Amino acid sequence: MKTKLNMFIGFLLVMSILIGFSAKYISVAKAQGVLKDKIIIGTISPLTGPIAMVGIPIADAVKDYFSLVNEQGGIHGRQIEVVSEDDKYEPPQAIASLKKLIDRDKIFALASTSGTPITAALTPTIEREKIPSMAPIPAYGIFEPKTPKHIFAYGPFYADQVIFNIEYILFNLKAKDPKLAFFYQDDDFGQDGLRGFRAAVEKYKLNVVATEKYTRGAIDISSQVLNIKRANPDFLIVTAIPSHAIMLLKEAQKMGLTIPIFSCANARLEEVIKVAGSAADIYHCAEYAALPNEIEIPGMAKLIQNRNKRNPADKIPPKYYILSYVNALILGEGIKKAGRDLTRETLVKALESLREFNTEGLTGPISYSQDDHCPMTAMRVVKANSKTGFYEPITGWELTRINIRQK
Repeated sequence: MKTKLNMFIGFLLVMSILIGFSAKYISVAKAQGVLKDKIIIGTISPLTGPIAMVGIPIADAVKDYFSLVNEQGGIHGRQIEVVSEDDKYEPPQAIASLKKLIDRDKIFALASTSGTPITAALTPTIEREKIPSMAPIPAYGIFEPKTPKHIFAYGPFYADQVIFNIEYILFNLKAKDPKLAFFYQDDDFGQDGLRGFRAAVEKYKLNVVATEKYTRGAIDISSQVLNIKRANPDFLIVTAIPSHAIMLLKEAQKMGLTIPIFSCANARLEEVIKVAGSAADIYHCAEYAALPNEIEIPGMAKLIQNRNKRNPADKIPPKYYILSYVNALILGEGIKKAGRDLTRETLVKALESLREFNTEGLTGPISYSQDDHCPMTAMRVVKANSKTGFYEPITGWELTRINIRQK
């Protein structure tokens, strides 16, 4: 009898230890991708294809930032594992990549959702699966009129950037009754720019002499550029991806179109200057992030130091590296604020609680709320210089005079 009693007590002790261990483990791993010693984060961006110059830096920045975090002990004792997938800048491929990240890699969150049409295609799955996600591009179609519960970004929409460029022409250059032309990519991305163009034209009663568009992936835009030249505008406003900004500049130079061209920040890449050469000297961009040659900015100095440590052969951080690095900063801060007992819900709440988050000059301060997952930040106009290979600020930091946001 005593032996059976001792065996029963031993059984209870073993069970209590197992139950305690399970409870302890569950308490620190309530969400997919959150393990006892690591957190699995995914990125989706074009690693191959026509805009790999954008997608590779997006993925690299996330890996570089979290490598630094891991070297410093991780977040609440957990290392951050980053898994990157290629979307080729095609929505069907992006959807397949997200499915793999969810089903095979068991990610907890996304540090990148690629560009506007890609993020739009991924949004239903992200919302259904409740995956906290950072979008590297502030896209109107994603954040207006209703804020998505699980997607975050920062900065002006393309519409805001187009308005900012036009207001520079009107109020800084003091152009009187300028003749404007508009050139855009015919998808959600380009339509947002067109929305801002129309808002500025209506507000300021502007003279539009040409509106041209191109399809995503187009290999020839010469007819559109010729139509713009024939319309004889004073300024050309553009919402195009970097590859087509380069094509536009080269065609403009070939056809003798020498008017100032104003682009959105998405195509403010040093590669545009490098490939376009002297054709880029008429090229201006609205910009909401620090430039890679502004090494006096504390955040940029730290970013470059970390980047050079991991990429010694590449000294100049590309534009999308900078934007994606800020996304990683924000995501890391959210995970930190959410605490050790991390879930997707606690991460979303932590991100929504960020107020005046300081990126040390990489961008303006960033504040989220339950109703605003893409806060506006100030911009300035920068101009390409083919001799230096860099962009130079030609205005200070400002906001648009027209506010077309719903909130």
